[in-house]
Amino acid sequence: MTINGLTHSYKEFNEDIYGSNGSSCWVLDGALPLSHANVTDHSNDVVWVVRWWNEYLSEHLKQMDKSICHILEEGIGALNEDFGSFADIDSLSKLDRASAAIAISRRNGSTIETFVLGDTEINIRKKSGELETLVDEKIEVLDNQVMNMIFNNRDRKDKIAYNGYTDEELEVLRKNRMKMNSEDGYYILEHDPLAIRHGIYREYKLSEIDDMLFMSDGFSAIYNKYRKLSLNDLFIECQEKGLDHILSRIRHIEKADPEFKKYKRLRQHDDATALYVTIK
Repeated sequence: MTINGLTHSYKEFNEDIYGSNGSSCWVLDGALPLSHANVTDHSNDVVWVVRWWNEYLSEHLKQMDKSICHILEEGIGALNEDFGSFADIDSLSKLDRASAAIAISRRNGSTIETFVLGDTEINIRKKSGELETLVDEKIEVLDNQVMNMIFNNRDRKDKIAYNGYTDEELEVLRKNRMKMNSEDGYYILEHDPLAIRHGIYREYKLSEIDDMLFMSDGFSAIYNKYRKLSLNDLFIECQEKGLDHILSRIRHIEKADPEFKKYKRLRQHDDATALYVTIK
């Protein structure tokens, strides 16, 4: 496999991360607590969490005798042990907890294993030309509630209360965050190992795949939110022009719409991460 990766943030500390170890690759898209909680020794808890997972996956995904799901479940146990040196996890509400969407692929012999939990995507282009997308859309449904509020409130600029949101928007965001890792909400990577069983796991024959595109939602917006490219055209541009070219297009679109008048989104600039993987 040939892996090209990119991640970009306007913030001092990127809450996305990606990594690879030769046989595997992954993308994590972190989500901040919706409170002022910050218990770790890093800039914020979500940066600590995604960096912890990056190191853990780099080592443990090499264990081919263990399934991806089993490795993740064991990882949550190890994460909780390390995180427990900062705070009692049981004392933290869902509003206090950092979380992350995750997408993983692993080459295991003649098989490509894939796993997605949350709204980070794996897109697969097969040699037949067929496209397949692995993503959980439950978060998008909940986020759309807030995006509609932002888009329809032209007076919100003077009412920002916390982290770029108004009190009314925060109320809905917090209500939805309380649905984290529940049947009536969404499933995501955080401190609950039971969430892993709700991820999307697929296996493919190595011989049937041409290439794969991993994207956090800040990068996938170019095709599924801003509608500037079809998914097939996005693959072609990644192949011919590279990920930096796509990122430049995304940032240009966002800069041209600073007050959310044209495109619905939760923030002006989201962290954007992508991996373009070709199978050889």
